[in-house]
Amino acid sequence: MVREHIERERPLLVLLDEAHSRVPMLQQELQAAPWHLLNSLTATGSGKVTDDEVVELQLPFLDWLPDAHRNRAARFLKESDATLSRTPVALLPPLMTEKTYDGVPPSPRFARRLLPNALTAGRLAAAVEHLFGDGRKPCAAAGCESGAGR
Repeated sequence: MVREHIERERPLLVLLDEAHSRVPMLQQELQAAPWHLLNSLTATGSGKVTDDEVVELQLPFLDWLPDAHRNRAARFLKESDATLSRTPVALLPPLMTEKTYDGVPPSPRFARRLLPNALTAGRLAAAVEHLFGDGRKPCAAAGCESGAGR
């Protein structure tokens, strides 16, 4: 379904909040997981484990996206990490979005939520409309949040 959405260039905003996340799992849960799932995960930790020890798994980075989009996402993460390292948080927007360039498909587009609690579902929906719309529709804070004009 996602692949079809991308192929039709329908609006898709991918939030990279936890792009390189590690997931804790009990060793016995890991042993019970299907082998085809385990092949795509990387376990981290000591070489010796006991049955009740927690291991961390590194999830594959956006493995559901085609390579070209995954590479763009990685580039955006690297560029946004650089911005985050040199800019005080108080001067950053709640949502940092990938810049658009000529020759780059308009969808998917990548973003990072810097202030997750400030971004309600309505505010994220308004951001998607703004990012993928033609930009002519005015967006007052009250109108976007209330769903006016939808």
